[in-house]
Amino acid sequence: MTKFFNFLQKRDVEYWNATDEDVKAYILYIINFDPKTGEISGEPSMGYESIIRHKQTIVRFYKFLWQFADHSVLQINRWKEGKLLEYKTTLTLRWNTVESIADATIDLFLTKFKTTDKEYIMEYTDEEVQAIYSNFSNYRNRSIFLLTLHGMRIDEVLSVKIKDYNPIESTVKPSRSKGTGRGRKRTIVIGDHTASVIENYIRHERNPAELKAKIHNDALFINTRQVEDKVTFTEYTAEAFRSALKTSAKKAGIVGNVRTHSGRSDKATKLVKAMVNGELNLTDETIRHIMGWKTIDSIKPYVDHASAEIAQKFAKEHADDLNKRLLELQGKLDG
Repeated sequence: MTKFFNFLQKRDVEYWNATDEDVKAYILYIINFDPKTGEISGEPSMGYESIIRHKQTIVRFYKFLWQFADHSVLQINRWKEGKLLEYKTTLTLRWNTVESIADATIDLFLTKFKTTDKEYIMEYTDEEVQAIYSNFSNYRNRSIFLLTLHGMRIDEVLSVKIKDYNPIESTVKPSRSKGTGRGRKRTIVIGDHTASVIENYIRHERNPAELKAKIHNDALFINTRQVEDKVTFTEYTAEAFRSALKTSAKKAGIVGNVRTHSGRSDKATKLVKAMVNGELNLTDETIRHIMGWKTIDSIKPYVDHASAEIAQKFAKEHADDLNKRLLELQGKLDG
């Protein structure tokens, strides 16, 4: 945390006033990203696992602060010029927002430095989707997985309130979203199948748990825990879903590194491929709007991924065609 605090101090920012831009800037700082050239200067300044540990430490720190904040108001006690100052201030960053921003930044700028066994899955096959879905043990995790496949960030999924889920129109509106202005909600169309899975979750899992807990919670996705006769009813966490997702992927025998952002990457990749192949009449701006990106720059890694795969497919088809013609020619010569 010392490295993070020193970084904020250089930016003249206190930890309780830090924003998503400060978190993103810190991640770029520790991976040696040069904003002037728009590139990473050589190798990252630390290993990939160390970068992830930095992220996890910061997430735990803000999670700790939120546990002890009263309605996001933090009591500050600090020494300044020999005097003890005591005052209250609003805590700006939520811990799950920190995690979402850090993960997205790492995804965009560290792809080429990941080794083969650590490379994240950017696109699922239909078989992988079915296998992961089938290995979840409840409707809640199946619902969340399907929502990420609709391009939602995990923080967006977990921020959806009961009142912002519309089963008739098959839509959800996340309460938190990076790509929209403050107070604005983007609407995601989820389709009838995903809506039916969510309905099963509400009917068979959420409602019975809420009745048992005798406590109301606005969040759509919740976690219940019973100790003796006491039942707690709290908002489901990204960490808990990540663990369930990795367990399901492992049971499915998937080799690639699956993460909560993989579903969103899958959506972006498929949209870009459909655009490049001319299957759908899409533009970069249309995809930016669908994905909820602030800027069009976010499309670049998906274009690179899609272009490389398309080029590889073309090269293979060309090689197969050439081999076929060579065999036909050899047959004529032998005859």
